[in-house]
Amino acid sequence: MRCDPQARQQTTAANCPKTKMVLSGFSQGAAVMGFSTANAIPDGVVGVDVPRPMAPEVADHVAAVVLFGTPNERAMNFLGQPPLVIGPAYAAKTIQLCVPEDPVCSEGMNFSAHYPGAYDGIVEEGAAYAANRL
Repeated sequence: MRCDPQARQQTTAANCPKTKMVLSGFSQGAAVMGFSTANAIPDGVVGVDVPRPMAPEVADHVAAVVLFGTPNERAMNFLGQPPLVIGPAYAAKTIQLCVPEDPVCSEGMNFSAHYPGAYDGIVEEGAAYAANRL
């Protein structure tokens, strides 16, 4: 089954125009949100290989984007995927949180730092960021 976060956000934006959404993801989910908030599908990438960007009008309904353990360029290269670029419509409302030494989102090489439980201490930071933007 293909991941299609765009359909959910676009439907919510259209059917509930006063609703403000918070987009979030951990690791692969953060990558999905990264591609979804980009301006365009990266050059040289087939549209079915990565999630397509959301329609521009959805950005007005997104209050915050909170990403945990977002794969950095090194991780994306290892996976044969293009780097993630948050689009300008979302950049100012995005926070990316990474545990020190997490090899997926930092220059560290401590693979146990990428375990979701390692993020327990910073989940509150992400939640506070989102709450302050609602």
